[in-house]
Amino acid sequence: MRTLLRFLAVAQFSLAILAAGALLYIGMIYHDAATRAANPNRAAELDMLATHRATYVALVTVATLALVGGLASGICIWRRKCRRFSQAVAVLSLLLFPVGTVIGLATLITLGQKPFRDLYAAEPPPTPPGS
Repeated sequence: MRTLLRFLAVAQFSLAILAAGALLYIGMIYHDAATRAANPNRAAELDMLATHRATYVALVTVATLALVGGLASGICIWRRKCRRFSQAVAVLSLLLFPVGTVIGLATLITLGQKPFRDLYAAEPPPTPPGS
């Protein structure tokens, strides 16, 4: 069971890495559109940039939430703490089709099972001194 939890934690970390890549990609696309719109002869690009600005903001918001939530959820799963928080992040990651959907479903199914709920309820293992 603990191996499966560690696998889920690594999957959450992977989701965070994908979200960071999405942030970089969105930034490159926005920068390209803004550069094209700076040319005074390109009224269509300026109009497109103004039209899609809300879309860029929404994408950046979702990717940032996935990045921060994935990192925090991965740490929580690794340490067997905050099971409800990890489930909430898994529900949000269902929106990130297709990879986030698979990771979110696996996390929800796993953390919802009774043996894993009991594992979270049990006292966590003591940490060795000096670490």
